[in-house]
Amino acid sequence: MDEKEKNKGSGASGRAVNFFALRLAVAAYLVYLGFDLFRSYLAGASTLSPTMAWLCGPGFMAAGIAFGIFSFLRYRRESAAAQERKNAPDGEEKPDGE
Repeated sequence: MDEKEKNKGSGASGRAVNFFALRLAVAAYLVYLGFDLFRSYLAGASTLSPTMAWLCGPGFMAAGIAFGIFSFLRYRRESAAAQERKNAPDGEEKPDGE
């Protein structure tokens, strides 16, 4: 039974790492999308109006950065919760927190 609990805790930690990696990929794509929209406007190869280029480019970049920060903070919180569950005494049950 003790071995089963250890494996359960390591699975939760691995899942947190996987979600963190996927969220970072989404954040990086949003930053890239905003940068590319703005760059193509400045190069003159875009059909976007100047207003939309100035709003969408930096807007997507800001959204990507904010989502990246959110992802990192959530990963730290999930990792800390998994570590607490792993270090908890056998008789004491900890809630998942979600």
